[in-house]
Amino acid sequence: MKRIYFPIIIIVLILISGGVYYFLKNKEQSVQPANILPIIKNEISREEIMEDCMVKISEMSPVKPVLGGKWHINRFWFIKSSNKDFYIEYEDGHIMGQILVEAGKKDGKLDYEVVAYFEPGENDWILKQGEDKFRGEILDLYEHSEELNQWIKKN
Repeated sequence: MKRIYFPIIIIVLILISGGVYYFLKNKEQSVQPANILPIIKNEISREEIMEDCMVKISEMSPVKPVLGGKWHINRFWFIKSSNKDFYIEYEDGHIMGQILVEAGKKDGKLDYEVVAYFEPGENDWILKQGEDKFRGEILDLYEHSEELNQWIKKN
């Protein structure tokens, strides 16, 4: 009789350990790291970020405009799957630049970290500072419509 129980006990232990393994693996995948900002992803719209960046572009740019000019944003390129990671293409009438920005919240206000700075090249932007973490990602393009006075998604 003892020989019959031994295989059953082994099978039950295998099933229980498999269930525990499956539960722990799924639990690890569902836990988000503390540095992910769900507030930015879910509650703050791209439009709010774009309007805020228009006001703060002079503070964000790592270079100063030339000949007393003022920075003007031409385009935003948001990472398709994110509201908090984006490129800003801007110019002052003489020179152009592009920055890769990560949005966050600090003391209840929008805050930005410039991750990379680019200058125009012959065919593409040339990385001058930082790291281009999203090179090759699918991007959503936004341009400003003076007629409608709002940012319009172009693709």
